[in-house]
Amino acid sequence: MKKLLLSVLVTMTAHFLAPVAQSQALCDANFQYVIGNVTPNGAQVSFYDSSFAAGNITNWSWSFGNGTGSTQQNPVGFLNPGTNIVCLTIVSVFQNQTCTDTYCDTIVIGSSPCNANFVYTSGPQGVQFDAFNTNNVSYTWSFGDGTSGTGVTPFHTYTSPGTYTVCLTVLDPNGTVCTSCQTITIGSSSGCQAYYTSNPVLGTTIYDFTNQSQGNATYFYWTFGDGGTSTLQNPSHAYNATGWYNVCLTITDSIAQCSDTYCDSILVGGGMLCDPNFVYQTSPAATVFIGTGQNNVSWSWDFGDGTTGTGGPTATHSYGVAGTYVVCLTVTQANGQTCTSCQSVVIQNAANCSSNFAIYPDSVTQHTYYAYNLATGVAPLTYTWSWGDGTSSNTAYPSHTYSGPGLYTICLTITDATGCTSNTCYQWQLLRLSGSGVPVTINVIPGTTGLQEAGAINALTVYPNPASDVINSSFTLAKETGVSLKIINVTGQVVYSLPSAVYGSGTHEIKLNASGLPKGMYLVEIQGDALRSHTKVVVR
Repeated sequence: MKKLLLSVLVTMTAHFLAPVAQSQALCDANFQYVIGNVTPNGAQVSFYDSSFAAGNITNWSWSFGNGTGSTQQNPVGFLNPGTNIVCLTIVSVFQNQTCTDTYCDTIVIGSSPCNANFVYTSGPQGVQFDAFNTNNVSYTWSFGDGTSGTGVTPFHTYTSPGTYTVCLTVLDPNGTVCTSCQTITIGSSSGCQAYYTSNPVLGTTIYDFTNQSQGNATYFYWTFGDGGTSTLQNPSHAYNATGWYNVCLTITDSIAQCSDTYCDSILVGGGMLCDPNFVYQTSPAATVFIGTGQNNVSWSWDFGDGTTGTGGPTATHSYGVAGTYVVCLTVTQANGQTCTSCQSVVIQNAANCSSNFAIYPDSVTQHTYYAYNLATGVAPLTYTWSWGDGTSSNTAYPSHTYSGPGLYTICLTITDATGCTSNTCYQWQLLRLSGSGVPVTINVIPGTTGLQEAGAINALTVYPNPASDVINSSFTLAKETGVSLKIINVTGQVVYSLPSAVYGSGTHEIKLNASGLPKGMYLVEIQGDALRSHTKVVVR
């Protein structure tokens, strides 16, 4: 998959390669899909939005690459035979800030042809090339200026402006060789190219801005996102309130007769977004609450029935009486900021036993899911898993493989030693990334004691993302644990690691050195005491 570098402002697209202010993205478009029956005319494809947004997504815009599209969140589209480039653009709003992001993926209907397509992004320092298909055996680039290169994502600097024909030749796993060429134009180095860096003044709401534009700008115009402006070359600006602001610099070169604008978002107040949002899954007697925010150091839960709890990002609670409860989560960040979010939770039945479970996709292995068995009751318990495809299992921690993707109703029924019986069903969309026949597997693992393990697995976060010199990692442990941290490249090679160390329960912040890593996609891995979690990060 490749994320096309489309940004909230068109003027930002030419600046991917320059170091940007380290701020958390407000939104990140993404989707998954399931290919239906393939015919000579094409196939119906079901799309499922999996985008992230700090606030609420207000708009979904799909392009299916054949002149059709949709504005539904989870549409069904008809794709033509061969290669289709499908794009999703989302618009979200958070704290009066609007964010737009686009994600594109190449979907092949029918047999997969040799794919040598690529995209590129020009910046002040050169051109970043990215091959669409990352599964080929080899990649050979001709940059059109007499030089060549290899690899999936090479970076090339042109010494003079002009028009160049760039060609990529690939060898695919079937032994087929194919070539794709594009014509790119490199502008004169004397032209306009706006860019700036920003630095907060610690302990204040003041930001210092430094112009780093290319060319010989004679006029500078800044908008600071709060109504303030400046015509200084390197201004400072004091904000009256914390939050996200979109700052733009427009330069004008009267000699070259050109103008350019560069925008970036900054977070005034330091730290990450204070995000108290949470999701939950409920069954007759036990409810799992999962805080989704990053960089929180404490979680305080009000379960709405007169009881409270602490700890996170995951918590469980058993309600004694059916009803509607207003549940609130208050989180505290490392910088001391607190915020609260509340939701109404409906408990339909209460009992002395619970058959609750929670399903999550594996963060690294495609087509694989984990189901956390959260059943409670007086031991011993009997278990019946109904998989929704006509089969069942009678153990606590089975593994089940589906022959194909689809919408399945998965149920767990338990009976404890007192005769208490509970049944929980979830309708779950099991996805795979192609119609290639790869099976989909669910592995059930312990959840009653493993709940905190699940919390640790889901608590690893990295920021900023994309990163440059330093990757900040944050993780939460339910108990004192010896863990190690690694950075792994796309070939599985460990390119950076920290020695294993013992950390106490709670949230920890560890800095990882990425200054020597080539640009590209990596996995940050934390492992220890049967806990293992990955998260993706881009180094640029």
